Amino acid sequence: MSALHLDNRLVHYEVVGKRGQPIIFLHSWLGSWRYWLPTMDHISERYRAYALDFWGFGESDRNESDYSLSTYVTMICRFMDHLGITKVNLAGHGLGGMVAIRAASLHPDRFNKIIVSNTPIDGVQLQEIVRPGALSRLFGRSNPTNIWARLIRQFEMDDPEIHKEIIEDTESLSEKLVQQVITAILETDLRQDLAKLEAPLLGIYGERDSLVSHTHADFLQEDYKHLQQKIKIPKAHHFPFLDHTNVFNRLTMDFLNSSSDDKVAIKEEWRRRVSQLEYI
Repeated sequence: MSALHLDNRLVHYEVVGKRGQPIIFLHSWLGSWRYWLPTMDHISERYRAYALDFWGFGESDRNESDYSLSTYVTMICRFMDHLGITKVNLAGHGLGGMVAIRAASLHPDRFNKIIVSNTPIDGVQLQEIVRPGALSRLFGRSNPTNIWARLIRQFEMDDPEIHKEIIEDTESLSEKLVQQVITAILETDLRQDLAKLEAPLLGIYGERDSLVSHTHADFLQEDYKHLQQKIKIPKAHHFPFLDHTNVFNRLTMDFLNSSSDDKVAIKEEWRRRVSQLEYI
């Protein structure tokens, strides 16, 4: 476990790999840094992988705060400054992907490549799904933190231990944090950020995600300077890096290792491998 203080507030982070270009992994409004560990392990031979807990999540400071995209963008930049990282790749899931896009839009000189997974682009499209009232009606419980944890239990994941950790991390979140983060998501429209983006971006979405529809991938401007690409993984859910780990990790490595003009795709041999595993 590693930690540092930014503005007198504790930031918990982890590092995997000793050499190579740095990449920072950003978690969503569910769980914490820990669900990124399988992907971090996979790429650590060629990249130095960092993952941190946003303020309010995991082992980072949980004192009363403004939990917003702008706060987390500043947190990422200050984190980089503290560690002496001048330029980095970013990978974000859900909320983390939103932070990654906004950060790269505001600070284009600081980010090489961006990978987002199951990330809302126009937050208002999640209005009927993520509002606490809607979930309360669905599950019959009023505490939004408990509601999200109950929802996570329904997701399919290959690793039961990581699944358990995501549930525990989500159950430990404060109700105020959950409500503030959801409000920030609903109020955010990243289409203008995408139009200004200079860094190559890959969006990976699960076609069976019940929280963030894969149609958000269609906001990516694939004709815009050939820098934005989208991949929709069949049969994948909200955590494609956990239920289709092999495919997700290969796409990640191909994108990070490619030139800006190269396109990445799910290769046929990956499809066969996944298909075989489904019947084992």
